[in-house]
Amino acid sequence: MTIANEAAAPVFRSATLGDLPNIATLEQTEFADLAYPYFALRQLFDLHGTQWVVADLDGSVCGYVMVALGSPQHAWVIGLAVAPQCRGRGYGRTLLNGALARCQVAQVDDVFLTVRPTDHSASNLYQKTGFVWTGHEERYFGAGEPRDVLVCRIQYRPGARSISDPTSNIWRKRGSRPD
Repeated sequence: MTIANEAAAPVFRSATLGDLPNIATLEQTEFADLAYPYFALRQLFDLHGTQWVVADLDGSVCGYVMVALGSPQHAWVIGLAVAPQCRGRGYGRTLLNGALARCQVAQVDDVFLTVRPTDHSASNLYQKTGFVWTGHEERYFGAGEPRDVLVCRIQYRPGARSISDPTSNIWRKRGSRPD
């Protein structure tokens, strides 16, 4: 991975198989023990790679967003990262907006993601992009790894049940928001 050039602007494009080594490196840098191993990234790419967007800066991936389409109406953002030297430039928002646009084209109604409750910068990005809180789990990724669950409703279909509808099965493990 190269150090970002201040004068250059990234190209936001579809991820390719050749991007996986850079994505894996950034994933490991940003998420350490919770990073997807390369073999999982490869399998996820084979299943969902057409929905992934990367920020390419001078031929190197400096950010990515990975989206997994679930049922015809739901998708998950399963990974989003921007290299430390590239933060604060709007790359995360552009990546997320690109992913949401792809979900809209795929006629996805709701896009979910999880965020550590203490990660205020990520939470702010998600809220500014239209995500709202819908649940919380204390052990989402195991002991000591709580996550808030957020959703962005990007399609409106008449008659579709609201995410907040208590009879909806969309999010079965609703927790209460921690204070």
